[in-house]
Amino acid sequence: MKMSEREQFSWVWLGALTLFYGGYFVVITVLEAAGEVGLFTRLGLLTAAAAASGLALGINALVARSRREPGEETRPDERDRAIRSHARSVAYGVLLAGMILVGCVMPFGATEWEIVQATILVIVIAEIVSCRVVVASYRRGWRV
Repeated sequence: MKMSEREQFSWVWLGALTLFYGGYFVVITVLEAAGEVGLFTRLGLLTAAAAASGLALGINALVARSRREPGEETRPDERDRAIRSHARSVAYGVLLAGMILVGCVMPFGATEWEIVQATILVIVIAEIVSCRVVVASYRRGWRV
């Protein structure tokens, strides 16, 4: 069975988020514990994670384009739109809950960088949830 481009995109994006941003958070945590992290280190690691994720998506887009048959239709159908809509609504709930925590609770006891790191983490978690919902919906079938 051929995997749809949207499912393939979700798998690649899920892997990139997990690998690159997971690595970013591990390295930042280790460096913070050692007391050796500065502004340029933080920004450099974040830039590297974002660039690597973007590169993975770019390569995926090129591979997907090269695999298409000439004249093949790639517009989303109703099922694709329903899956994407469901995934976005679930991820929005995760993002909303995380941002309430970061914006309403953390300012009373966290440092600036803890708030920045928590914000990035919540965004990554919401994207991971969205990808997992898309993949699960394509795998088990979408039922309206």
